[in-house]
Amino acid sequence: MDSKENKNSFSARLEQFISGRGYYVVLAVCAVVIAVSVWSLLRTPEQDKAGSTASTVIAPVPVDVPAVSPSEDPAPAEPTEPSAQPTQAPVQPEEETSVGLVDAVETASQEAFVIPVNGTVQRPYSITALAFDETMQDWRTHDGVDIEAPAGEKVSAITSGTVTNVFFDDRYGTTVTIDHGNGLECSYAGLQEVPTVYVGDTVAPGDTIGAVGKTCKSETAQGAHLHLSAKLNGESVSPLDYLPALG
Repeated sequence: MDSKENKNSFSARLEQFISGRGYYVVLAVCAVVIAVSVWSLLRTPEQDKAGSTASTVIAPVPVDVPAVSPSEDPAPAEPTEPSAQPTQAPVQPEEETSVGLVDAVETASQEAFVIPVNGTVQRPYSITALAFDETMQDWRTHDGVDIEAPAGEKVSAITSGTVTNVFFDDRYGTTVTIDHGNGLECSYAGLQEVPTVYVGDTVAPGDTIGAVGKTCKSETAQGAHLHLSAKLNGESVSPLDYLPALG
């Protein structure tokens, strides 16, 4: 009976409390509980540690790098050799024999020189031996070669060169001198009075420089002919050494 009476007494007092100022107390407690719940939900993880203000740092993933001594240079990478390409052995030129070389020189020499006039050798070159001179009727040296040809027959340069002189000689008549280069100089004498070239003209092998005449007074007994003389580095030489065969 006593416990039943006690329960009834506690209920009565509780109702009195709630109906009085207790209602406001309960309401305040509920507000505090709600505030605490909201604060707990809004808290950040960093605030869980009391008094801690350090931020979280993400550490990089460690990579194993071999240590290199400051005094040691890293070994250079081995160069990659290119793939071997097949090469063709160079073709070795055939060696020319000395005979073949001489033939080639002689052929080139013959191709570079031409006969100056169509005719036959009337009087040969003779600088070391005496030859009979029909005009002077005596024996004397002859510093050129006389080529018999009809008057008016064209006379050509035996090779390329430059005309250095055009003049009339008391002994050999109208004369044209040509520097053919490499120390060779030729004089074409016994020409007609008026040649076809002038000093300074350049000529090629076979170019016409004049015509056969009868102006060579020292050789008038021989009739119309070309008197051709040559000098190599100032020394008299036979023109036939440079010309193709003449009749």
